[in-house]
Amino acid sequence: MNRKSILSVAVFCLCAFNVHAEDYEAISPDGKLKIKLQVDKGTKYEVWSGDKQLISPSSIGLNLADGRIVGNGTVKSVQRNSVDQTIDVLIGKNKTLREAYNELILTFNEDYDLVVRAYDEGLAYRFVTRLGGEIIINTEDAVFNFTSTPKVYFPECDSNYATEKDQSGKTYQIHQGYRNFERLYKQYDAPTEIPGGRFSVSPVLYSYPGTSYKVVVTEANTYDYPGLYMESNGDNSMRGKWAQYPKEVMDSDPSNSNYWYSNHLVISRENYIAKTEGSRTFPWRVMIVSEDDKSLLNNELVYMLADPCRLSDTSWIQPGKSAWEWWHKAVLEGVDFPNGNTNLSFQLYKYYVDWASEHGIEYMTLDAGWSETYIKTLCLYAKQKNVKILVWTWASCVRENPEDWIKKMKNYGVAGAKIDFFERNDQIAMRWGWDFAQRLAENQMVALFHGCPVPTGINRTYPNILNFEAVRGAECNFWESTLTPEHHTLFPFIRSLAGAEDYTPGSMRNVTKEAFKPIDKDNTPPMSMGTRAHELSMYMIYDQWVGYLCDSPTEYNKFPDILSFLSDVPSVWDRTVPLDAKLGEYIVIAKQKGKDWYVGGMTNWSPRATEVDFSFLDPGTTYQATIFKDASNSGEQPKEYVCETQNVTNTTKLTIDMAKGGGFAIRLKNTGSSGISEATGQKPLLVYVDKASDTLHIESDKVIESVRINDISGQLMLTKNFGNASFSEQIDLANMNKGFYVVSVKTETTQKSTTFIHL
Repeated sequence: MNRKSILSVAVFCLCAFNVHAEDYEAISPDGKLKIKLQVDKGTKYEVWSGDKQLISPSSIGLNLADGRIVGNGTVKSVQRNSVDQTIDVLIGKNKTLREAYNELILTFNEDYDLVVRAYDEGLAYRFVTRLGGEIIINTEDAVFNFTSTPKVYFPECDSNYATEKDQSGKTYQIHQGYRNFERLYKQYDAPTEIPGGRFSVSPVLYSYPGTSYKVVVTEANTYDYPGLYMESNGDNSMRGKWAQYPKEVMDSDPSNSNYWYSNHLVISRENYIAKTEGSRTFPWRVMIVSEDDKSLLNNELVYMLADPCRLSDTSWIQPGKSAWEWWHKAVLEGVDFPNGNTNLSFQLYKYYVDWASEHGIEYMTLDAGWSETYIKTLCLYAKQKNVKILVWTWASCVRENPEDWIKKMKNYGVAGAKIDFFERNDQIAMRWGWDFAQRLAENQMVALFHGCPVPTGINRTYPNILNFEAVRGAECNFWESTLTPEHHTLFPFIRSLAGAEDYTPGSMRNVTKEAFKPIDKDNTPPMSMGTRAHELSMYMIYDQWVGYLCDSPTEYNKFPDILSFLSDVPSVWDRTVPLDAKLGEYIVIAKQKGKDWYVGGMTNWSPRATEVDFSFLDPGTTYQATIFKDASNSGEQPKEYVCETQNVTNTTKLTIDMAKGGGFAIRLKNTGSSGISEATGQKPLLVYVDKASDTLHIESDKVIESVRINDISGQLMLTKNFGNASFSEQIDLANMNKGFYVVSVKTETTQKSTTFIHL
């Protein structure tokens, strides 16, 4: 639902015979950003921030096969709109968004419009045509002439060709560039340094030297049109690039192990990029502008530019977290049945369902290798445990047999599909995501897109799409050494601007850069770089509407404090507040869910201290903070971490040291105003450790009767009964060994509270 508070319109008519150059402009609501248009034998735009020009006159337009150029015409009328409205977000990192923009619509005599919007967050334009019939678009002009030499953060595609065989055994050379959406960010000091013939997916970030300005170029609302790539256009200039329309396509066969990418690989292409209806709306070309790196972490311009939700009923769409067997090769320690990825079975998946149910995890995802022989039985069992089943599949299964496959899964009781291997973004392939989402929604099933194009706001239109991969994520630890803390502190400023990214965090197998080795071996879990606390911070920093726990349940069971945190941490949020950040160096961000807050921080390979200012918290309210942070030796022993608790308010400032490749994660439980519960007017039960004195503090509004302390193996370490009708107790733990303990407190009302502490 959109709540529109301001709408004003003004229309100006121009004479049709006006053929001299005309200039137009749209200015952001805060008056800072400006886009200027020049219409004279074509259309050009330029971008300003205050008195600084960021993009000099640059050409835009659509070049049709019949010789017409959309953008090379005469302006008939001008319409200006100002909009200020609130958007309700069903699933995301902010429950509501303020969408405010000034809009300029140029209507041309040649039956098309150019629509331009100026937001405080950035600028966007698109063409709307009324040409009728079918049109063929040979090329599109989308040029970006920067006013200085920008540093380019370029998610570069592969430029090679690879050998692929069709079902008959015939060999083809397939160009790999047009199916790469999980790229690293190569950094070039100038567009001219990008090798000829190389191009990248979007978004692409441009950093202006000697200033704090960043411009991120991307797209929004792309449907039935190829997705945006980018390439060098010479000195200080870049331009859009699009995959040409498929001409000859290789048949797929997911049953054949030779067809790793069962997505109808394109063998040859036409000399045009799109064949489409002549009357339609084209995708937005988007320029996000920032002078403050941290603002990029909460920029949702792509989402706001997307079409509103097309589903009348969304009550069945459930975000959450998921257990998952694939990353850790289904290895379970200490179980009495065959396990590992060569022993997938009903018994094995039943274990994951039981574990998910025990810890309040909403989903279990069955990845490659599951069998239809037990899926229905498993779904029935999971339903009894209040766990939903997601299944991995080839994109071709959903695309080629949409009714049969989807309905069959629905009848089995499957809640959603993790759809893999549609790594194309030509016009044909860009239709697939919309089609998958719609067909699954008709059966009230969710979608997780894997091996897919970068999202362009489609999750607003079809919110049943809960995750998108299109990021170089944790699976790459199988094959290469690219998932470094530098990578972790870079892509949230770029890739995340397009939408949620399914990185699949949660590794408990943390090692140093020097110790890391890629592992892709059956029944052998991989490693990950960065500290344990760095890994936990990903659950606040990264956007994932289904939050994956990539490691083994038996590994999480060894660390009950971490398991408690991962069980509690939300996957969607009410509010996001970036606190401090620098591109490729560090990130500190806070996110709210209900009355509680979470804070995540991470650094690259450079150790650093950061001050967390809690002024974003509600005044007069006390929060119990559980803090996971690097230990003094985490730089050399990345699995080591510290977990401590303390009370904080909005006046608290904490300095936290992050090791190299380190980080921290903080859970802030609202205990009520001034320590009093807002709901009951009562003081909550508080259990925390004073680290300075190794003293356990217990505070309650009820008489404290007893306390028991067990180690994580279950062995009783201490029990104490209280007979003094006290509401506050302290226990000296200085003689206990360092480690994790489970504290159980009983009060006069038979209330029992269990929490984890760390000495």
